[in-house]
Amino acid sequence: MSIRPIKTWAYPGALLDALVDTRRVVSEVELPLPTENEQQISELVAKMLDQLDHHLIPRVREEASPAIVVVAGSTGAGKSTVVNALLGEQLTASGVLRPTTMVPHVFHHPLDGAVLSEVAKRADVIATEAVPRGLAIVDSPDLDSVRGENREVAQMLLEAADLWVFVTTAARYGDAVPWDAIRQGADRGASIAIVLNRVSVDVAAQVRRELVDRLSGEGLETLPLFVIPEDADSRGTVPQDVVGGLGRWLDSVAAASAATIVERTLHGATESVKEWLETLAEAMDDQAAVAKDVRSEVRRCAAQAEAEGGTDWYREIPTGAVSSRWEQSTAEGGALFRLRNSLWTKRRTAREAREKALHEIERDVIEAVEASLTFSAASASDAMVAALTGDDGGAGQWLASQRDPRDARTSRERAAADATRAWMATCDEIVTNLPGAKHGIAVVGEPGLKTTMASAALGVEAARTALSLLVAPSMSEALERAREELAAARRYAINREALDMMKPTDVASLMPDASARVRLRRAELRGLL
Repeated sequence: MSIRPIKTWAYPGALLDALVDTRRVVSEVELPLPTENEQQISELVAKMLDQLDHHLIPRVREEASPAIVVVAGSTGAGKSTVVNALLGEQLTASGVLRPTTMVPHVFHHPLDGAVLSEVAKRADVIATEAVPRGLAIVDSPDLDSVRGENREVAQMLLEAADLWVFVTTAARYGDAVPWDAIRQGADRGASIAIVLNRVSVDVAAQVRRELVDRLSGEGLETLPLFVIPEDADSRGTVPQDVVGGLGRWLDSVAAASAATIVERTLHGATESVKEWLETLAEAMDDQAAVAKDVRSEVRRCAAQAEAEGGTDWYREIPTGAVSSRWEQSTAEGGALFRLRNSLWTKRRTAREAREKALHEIERDVIEAVEASLTFSAASASDAMVAALTGDDGGAGQWLASQRDPRDARTSRERAAADATRAWMATCDEIVTNLPGAKHGIAVVGEPGLKTTMASAALGVEAARTALSLLVAPSMSEALERAREELAAARRYAINREALDMMKPTDVASLMPDASARVRLRRAELRGLL
């Protein structure tokens, strides 16, 4: 066999950039939602990354490396024997112990450049003049090896191959694993030959006919088929002239130009990647639509929770403790009985008593509001979970199961506490900006006036009366504004719950237009190849 050196195809730099960009985009795709084809899409992404990592990107980056011919097959098919026969030398071990080929061997001509790095780093690279220029022949581990590592290496080598030579026997030509690999190779346009090894004369015609029928049934009738007779003398070797047909096929495919082999496989592999990219984009569209549906369901439940109770929902806040403290403090002899700016109110003992009473009231107000906001958020969460799990399984069920109850409770209570503190600060701002606020601050201090405002906004009548004495007789507008801010605090707590519920869908790949990036990569590859 005589092979001319590989030539450079058009625009390798642009193609390399496009493939690297495609690899980056595909690797960033996350499709977490359970769908009918979830497993198939996951396998498709893995297959695409393997193809890009082990064949396309290295091949374009190292265009001067010799074409890779992988001799592959099932356990005991005689791959090493065929390689030795092709090269006319005993360069690789063959025998009855399985697996014989533990580490792949790559044979190339000494004058050729470096072998494709993705292959070289997994194999023993041997230079020998028995190999024609421009070609690297790989003796691969078994596709169905008992060793998982061997199977992975064999699959990687097939991904990196420019020509595939599949070796099988009369006893094993129907095995599923090699046929799956052959279909994958044919799908991506690789040059493939089938070698039927160790066939006895009495069954050769029948086995060949059955194998041809199988190839035809798979739509692979154009693949060349070579038959190697059984070694009658049991020497474990095959004379070079016996594999002459296979050698001549390699000549006919490769002798004109090794670049032709590489380009054909490159085009075929890229065409497969283009199809896979469209399939991936469609799957992303499907998942984005499902994600939109479950988010809409969560938002609907949040909106219902916000509207529950109407404008007077604040009356459901448990203010029993707050009301009791106000009644006790404003009763005759209580710390808040006298709220006029008099000499008595200026006494240190009276001031300290008021501060203590109002501090206790503030604590009760905060506890009551926090409890109410936490309850509203928890009720909204329960409604969301019920809505998401109403169907049989699916994305809703998956989304509802993503939250840890303990983490959810902690987050909910923290959000309620933050919203309550913000509301109390708003009450302080509202009341201190009123015209009569200076009088109130002089009597109960700014913290006390804030607590009085918050208590009145919750509907505590004693606090409302005290506020009218401290600031102004009519406080309706200010109280209404405080209640609106309280509603905003509840809305924050509920929406925080909704956002936490939807967080697992906050993935870039699930956004409505995410598939456009994948389709753009496909369009770029179409423009180059």
